[in-house]
Amino acid sequence: MRDLRFYASLLLRRLHWLILLTLIGTMAGLVVARLITPIYEANALLVVEGERIPDQLASSTVQTDTNAKLQVIRKRVLARDNLLDMARRMDLYPGLLTASGARDVDAVFSALSNDLSIEITKDAGSGGDRKNATFMTVSYIAGSPTRAAQVANELVTRILKEDADIRTKAARDTLDFFSREVDRLNAELAKSSAAILQFKQENSAALPERLPVLRDQFAALQLSAPQLADQIKEIEDQKDRLIRRREVSGKEVDLDAIYPPAQRDLARLEAQRDALRQVLPSDDPRIAALGAQIVELGAGASVPLAKPASAFEERLRALENDLFAARARQEAAEVQMAQLQTEIAKVPANAAALEALQRDHENLLDQYGRATKSRAVAETGDTIESLAKGEKLTVIDQAVAPNEPVKPNRKTITIAGFGAGFVLGLLLIVGRELLNPGIRRPEDLQRQLGITAFATLPYIATPADLALRRRQFMISSGMVLGALIVVLVLFGLLYMPLDRIF
Repeated sequence: MRDLRFYASLLLRRLHWLILLTLIGTMAGLVVARLITPIYEANALLVVEGERIPDQLASSTVQTDTNAKLQVIRKRVLARDNLLDMARRMDLYPGLLTASGARDVDAVFSALSNDLSIEITKDAGSGGDRKNATFMTVSYIAGSPTRAAQVANELVTRILKEDADIRTKAARDTLDFFSREVDRLNAELAKSSAAILQFKQENSAALPERLPVLRDQFAALQLSAPQLADQIKEIEDQKDRLIRRREVSGKEVDLDAIYPPAQRDLARLEAQRDALRQVLPSDDPRIAALGAQIVELGAGASVPLAKPASAFEERLRALENDLFAARARQEAAEVQMAQLQTEIAKVPANAAALEALQRDHENLLDQYGRATKSRAVAETGDTIESLAKGEKLTVIDQAVAPNEPVKPNRKTITIAGFGAGFVLGLLLIVGRELLNPGIRRPEDLQRQLGITAFATLPYIATPADLALRRRQFMISSGMVLGALIVVLVLFGLLYMPLDRIF
């Protein structure tokens, strides 16, 4: 206990040195904190704002993942060419030069990359299954607060531009794709319709819908075949009876004289041509061949057919012509039946081919319908993005010039100076006492001389001692007061005006 009182009294006698060194350390901390070049940091905060139009009414066609989109934006903004362009336009780091005096682009890019920061964070929603809000923080450090704010805001401007470009380009690319798809499918539909029409025109006689008609016609021809045979037989019988009656009357019948062979062949060919014209197209080779034969026979006949000399000759010629016409009709019926059989045989293959064409056409129609709907949705999405009504980045806090630097921490340096001065003062007091060999207590007599004191007398100060103590007290008080005044002045000049405190 006595030791504590003794050391406390020593500390009180040397307290002025402790205060003085503490004030000096504080002054040194204030000066050092001011002399270090300050570094200012400007921050801007952006948030991903959701779509302003409900998805139930109209939705944007840009459905990219928010975090992935922000990562792409950050990569684009931090790209080398982009940063160098920003450094050139804003004249950043003018002192970074090569040995030749040219701008050191590698050093500029490295310095700018180190001084800026773009961070993406998420903040959990307040309840339930709400989506987390996504934020983007843009920071830039510089020796000037104004420059830090300018560069941070420039970065924000570029980020907003990249976000708008990504969304509008995605919406426009989607619209262009579906517009081209609609045009392509429209052209394909036109080709498909033309192919179906051409197929029907080329196979008009053997289409599936005509199969019942073809079968009815074939059945009708089959039914008419015996009638045509009976008709030919009837004409031949009439001709035979007419000739026999003529011969019974004693007159000889010379058919070649009554109806010359050349004229008969000409009539027969004309009857065949007229009958085939009813069942064959006009450009059919058989009709053309018959026409050529008729022209050849007509040119070879030197004498035209004379008028019949009697009713018998006229009737015989008429029966011969009827026989030619009936046989021509029979031949035409056979040709028509062969045609119908061919067409009926073609119907299944034509039906399959037509079904394939129609199926492809229906598929194209379905694709065209879906593409048209998708184009309408893409047009709506493009309008939403052009009006900035979709999901987008919005600035919450614009970067402003900071009032305080982030480096150095002046408070920490000042407090460190204060602590260093205080510790140095304590060390000075302790060291001085440890190095003082004088005897100031009875315990010192016993420890140093090995004797035990029966009694001790206090030191009696002389007037000279008192005067010396007063002078030392005045000097030490003046030094402490001066140091305190210097600390306050430095604090007011370098850190904060005193009128803001008091």
